[in-house]
Amino acid sequence: MQKKVYAVRVGRTCGLFTNWPECQKQVAGFPGARYKSFTSAQEALAWLAGSDVPHKEPAHPARPLVKPTRPRPAAVQMPLRPDSEQDFVIYTDGSCLRNPDGPGGWAAVIREVATGKVTELCDGSPSTTNNRMELSAAIAALRFPKSPAKVALYTDSQYLKNGITKWMSGWKRRSWKKADGQPVLNQDLWQELDALYSRHDVTFHWVKGHVGVELNERCDRLAKREAMHYR
Repeated sequence: MQKKVYAVRVGRTCGLFTNWPECQKQVAGFPGARYKSFTSAQEALAWLAGSDVPHKEPAHPARPLVKPTRPRPAAVQMPLRPDSEQDFVIYTDGSCLRNPDGPGGWAAVIREVATGKVTELCDGSPSTTNNRMELSAAIAALRFPKSPAKVALYTDSQYLKNGITKWMSGWKRRSWKKADGQPVLNQDLWQELDALYSRHDVTFHWVKGHVGVELNERCDRLAKREAMHYR
């Protein structure tokens, strides 16, 4: 039986999920949840981007949660803007062969919507962490536009997406400390990313890694290739 891919457009976390229980966690009891099932990751991504690709509703009804849910931050509640309305569509990824303190690499694949031109950026480090590579990829990607732009950034890193859309405002209020009072890890990269994020109009999209999303897989290969240079 062909395995389904579930896409969540409006829910606790938006993106692709490879099984119904994970999808259900994002939509059950969530007001106005929007989600659908597909037979391929490409169709699911097209629907997330606003396409009218044919689809089927998930076979399992979303059961409401007993306890009420808190509203999401405004950055997460915003509907996804179709890729056609963006200036750039970007995929990023990071890799670390031994985490932490192993050789790592990062990559970004950038498509300029107006021209269709695709640019690939990648680099690596002899001693790093996977999270630092994920952040480095996003930083390089958002440095690329020469002027303020509308950007759709696709990542399989919850650390990157949640850091920007959920955690960063609290970190900044607490002078770059976490809720437990400990300093935020990778503060140097987060601060640089924050400045770039403020410059552009960025919509973050989370995608499940290794489910056949072409540009996500391309970033993964490039990042690992860069990491291998330091073995």
